Amino acid sequence: HTQLEERCITLSNVLLGAGLVPVEPQNEVGPLNSYLRWLPCNFDPNEKRALEWYTQMMFAQHIANLSPIWGRTTGTGHPGFTLFNRGGAPLTFDPFNKLDRQMNAHGFIFGPTGSGKSASLTNLICQMLAMYLPRMFVAEAGNSFGLLADLAKRFGLSVHRVRLAPGSGVSLAPFADAIKLVESPDQVKVLDAEDIEASDSVQGSKADLEDDQRDILGEMEIVARLMITGGEEKEDARLTRADRSAVRQAILAAARTCAAANRTVLTQDVRDALYEASRSDSTAPERRARIAEMAEAMQMFCMGADGEMFNREGTPWPEADLTVVDFATYAREGYAAQLGIAYISLLNTVNNIAERDQFKGRPIVKITDEGHIITKHPLLLPYAMKITKMWRKLGAWFWLATQNIDDIPASGAPMLNMIEWWLCLNMPPDEVEKISRFRELSPAQKSMMLSARKESGKFTEGVLLAKGKEYLFRVVPPSLYLALAMTENEEKNQRYNIMQATGCDELEAALQVAADLDKARGLPPFPIIFPDQPAVECQDE
Repeated sequence: HTQLEERCITLSNVLLGAGLVPVEPQNEVGPLNSYLRWLPCNFDPNEKRALEWYTQMMFAQHIANLSPIWGRTTGTGHPGFTLFNRGGAPLTFDPFNKLDRQMNAHGFIFGPTGSGKSASLTNLICQMLAMYLPRMFVAEAGNSFGLLADLAKRFGLSVHRVRLAPGSGVSLAPFADAIKLVESPDQVKVLDAEDIEASDSVQGSKADLEDDQRDILGEMEIVARLMITGGEEKEDARLTRADRSAVRQAILAAARTCAAANRTVLTQDVRDALYEASRSDSTAPERRARIAEMAEAMQMFCMGADGEMFNREGTPWPEADLTVVDFATYAREGYAAQLGIAYISLLNTVNNIAERDQFKGRPIVKITDEGHIITKHPLLLPYAMKITKMWRKLGAWFWLATQNIDDIPASGAPMLNMIEWWLCLNMPPDEVEKISRFRELSPAQKSMMLSARKESGKFTEGVLLAKGKEYLFRVVPPSLYLALAMTENEEKNQRYNIMQATGCDELEAALQVAADLDKARGLPPFPIIFPDQPAVECQDE
């Protein structure tokens, strides 16, 4: 009897959690009839009138909760990503499956502070690696995915870590692609330095999303503008059309010089071309001082720590399944230009790999976490738009995750409009209104977003918006993914204490935390078996 009562309570809790209110025994319409019907093996739905027994009035709300709307859908049936609906059933969808997507597999993940974005993103990354094993590039700030990289390495994946900071030994060549302006002019969209309108229009036209040609000249101009202005809006506002034309002419001149010398275009080559233009007799006297001023601004990126990073031939990137790039120092205040140039160089690196391997059939996923540190720069999202607009044909996909939509400038609207898959986690009403700045939302979609909720330590809900798809989903990450995504100070201290007590490394401490979470959830700890190694069994404390 005690066991039966416990199971009744458990069942009632499940029903209540799904929005269904069970009938109290004293309110049952035909208690004796119900008792006979529900005895084990005593109900046959095929018997005549078996389903005609009137039991109770049904609330319209219960019918709505049981219907496949408002959190009851099971998705597309393609398990690229597997989440849950409110009833606990698996909800599946797959942006990388051509049957699920209509435009592309680019993604945007938005979740305010405390919405569970880090754990959800770790969950999705692990599912991507398990289902497709794409070549993955994760750009972040703060080493949020260090434990995930350690786990991937222990499972036999090749992992490459890049820390972009002065003295790290890493070098990026932001103007390396400029050589294509001379060597492969047939693959370049804009070659005229005076045709500024053509470059500006690339980021705003939907038709351009399917172009086979990149606007390399426009991309290189953005890099030079970041160096000249330091990433400051007021400095960028000073740039006139004549200034932009001079910069573009200098990039073309540097490309011709380096193509003749058969070497990579460096920052100093563009600087030298600007200095040469400032001393040229063909330059109007009133323009020479301004052009020399721009060259002097670029000089800052040709010496010292910035020169070591941005004025050398790029460091070759090894072949790796997972590459984690930590912006480190450049994510701090005062490094806006360096951060922007580093991010652009990273996009160029990913693009070159995508162009090289486009016939191999292996997808590439570029994920940017803490995207608000990138999106607050007005020039970066238009640049990302320029370079990723043809990634669909290369099998490369751009995913952006952010917790602060206020930092996305108006110039980022075309980029966000290009992205098909939006995952919005547990948003308050004011954030829903902010989303509507970049994506038109119907009243029903807003209502669905507002209905998403979160219970700390249990689950977080969100809404998926894509072409022809509107799903309310529930994220319940496995304990392992939760443990890998723990970045709060007290969570780091918990791992540190385990390391001190047992002498293990940080990954093994995270596995112990995962075992403790499983125990708290009433689950047996899941044994983690690494290749060619015995199972790592975490002991319960």
